Amino acid sequence: MRLRMAMLAFILFLCPACESGAGGGATYSVRDSAGIEIVESVSPAWTEGEAWRVDAVPVLEVSGQADEELFRIGSPVVLEDGRLVLFNGGACEVRFYDEAGNRLGASGRCGEGPGEYEESARLWPWRGDSIVVVDQLMRVTVLSGNGAYGRTVLLRPTSDMPLPLLRGALVDGTLIVTGLRDPVGRASPGVEAGQTSLGLLRELEDAPQLVGTWPGPVFEYTEFGGRLGRGALAFSSSTQFTSGDRRLFVGFPDRYEIRVYGQDGILQRIVRRPFEPVPVTQRDVDWLMQRRLAQVEGAENQRAVRQAFRDLRHAEVMPAFGPPIWPGGAEGGPAMIADPAGNLWVFVHYRPGEYRNQWTVFSPDGVWLGTVSLPDALTPSQIGADFVLGQWLDDDEFVHVRRHRLIKP
Repeated sequence: MRLRMAMLAFILFLCPACESGAGGGATYSVRDSAGIEIVESVSPAWTEGEAWRVDAVPVLEVSGQADEELFRIGSPVVLEDGRLVLFNGGACEVRFYDEAGNRLGASGRCGEGPGEYEESARLWPWRGDSIVVVDQLMRVTVLSGNGAYGRTVLLRPTSDMPLPLLRGALVDGTLIVTGLRDPVGRASPGVEAGQTSLGLLRELEDAPQLVGTWPGPVFEYTEFGGRLGRGALAFSSSTQFTSGDRRLFVGFPDRYEIRVYGQDGILQRIVRRPFEPVPVTQRDVDWLMQRRLAQVEGAENQRAVRQAFRDLRHAEVMPAFGPPIWPGGAEGGPAMIADPAGNLWVFVHYRPGEYRNQWTVFSPDGVWLGTVSLPDALTPSQIGADFVLGQWLDDDEFVHVRRHRLIKP
């Protein structure tokens, strides 16, 4: 008896922060490495009956079929007062809707002047009840909560971020900026990766404070008509970013690792879960080729497609998470989304012909909770305490903004 108690005490000493799942075994462990917490999960922590789910029927819908001017929507979000706000590329404007989906008003128009935007833009709630909008010209515009124009600032490029991109906002008003540095001096066909950096913008007029630099997208360079062009390497992975109210998340799909940084840009935690690399097979390439062949007409075009896939270069294994990168670009939307409670939602990667809209959920402490399925073809832009908001395209390619109930038993 004494020996058994001693062994139990020794096990608890080795693993002071292990939690058991339904089967009684530990689902995760926590350890410290040079002041950084490392959380490693081996299985989901949710037991039967604890998993969250999303209602397939939306409780709110704003339809592009009813309003043909509504398309190329940028980052719809629900504000704290319940209003829905989105960027409408069809008219280069910020639109406001009430909780029932009735249009309240709009701000902005197409152009390059104050309060004007390009056709592609994104927005986020900012300090107080204000809103920040950034368009493809890297102009950041500040609006009041009712859409009144405040000011416009041009994002400042730096040596680390020559092409800065606004990616989010923390609760204290700090803006999250990323930047891609392309490979330079490439003069021949081949494969090469860029670098991507993450920075914190404390004030709009400042230069971003660099948090770190990591591997960026992998490009395939090909020669066509005497000129060198490039595209994303099929099945490749790239460092992913998102932010919550008070934290930054940097994801590494090559090994299923997520690093969590505080508002000060200092690394706090490393989150890991098991990942068995999935090799890219000829079956995967053939499926993509058949899909592309179904989209083109004419014998000459079909021959060109077959030749392109015969010459296709691709990564050897698929990413651990995130939307697939196939010939022609990425499929789907964001790789990670943080909700207000601090849970991190990570998109489950799928191979060709096996589409699924599933998200792995990690707790605020980095524990792997389980998987949540979203309605097919819904691309989420925001996950709240009790809802998922996203865009959905119908068969006629009209865009719909939908809000679904998130049910937590």
